[in-house]
Amino acid sequence: MRKILKHLISIILAIIIVLLIQAFIITGSVVKDHNMSPNLKQGDRIIINKIKTTFDLLDNNDMIMYRNGNKIYFSRIIGKPGQSIAFKNGVLYRDDKQVKETYANKGVDDLSLRDIKHSEGDIIPPNAYFVLNDQRSHKQDSRTFGFVQKADIIGDVSLRYYPFKAFTVNFN
Repeated sequence: MRKILKHLISIILAIIIVLLIQAFIITGSVVKDHNMSPNLKQGDRIIINKIKTTFDLLDNNDMIMYRNGNKIYFSRIIGKPGQSIAFKNGVLYRDDKQVKETYANKGVDDLSLRDIKHSEGDIIPPNAYFVLNDQRSHKQDSRTFGFVQKADIIGDVSLRYYPFKAFTVNFN
């Protein structure tokens, strides 16, 4: 009886540890659309790092998973709080400096932060991020939803582990 109780306690502790890791450190997900192709494809299995969100370590070009309403989306951070973003003739300008986007399918023609839903100026507000899909023709990102609030960001896409031949660690 003592042996069974010992094993039962070990199993319960293991479950608690796994649940804590999944709640606060990492979680897994499956990509359900093509918004981030060719970098993420439908059916890819990925690991989401929640630590970068918790400790405010998110940076430009990070690929993130976030909530909008009841749906989950993947996009790339193009601008952080306090930065200005503009697209002129398909070229990204962050804080008035040209930025080369090697990950994007194609550029956005012309865009100013004033064009974004709920925007009050040319600067990204505190606790908000400007995100775009790598597949720029898919507009389920800040162009449609407005800024993504920090509280809605689940985490940073850190690793693709399936399909095995497409194993990837860095998505910048």
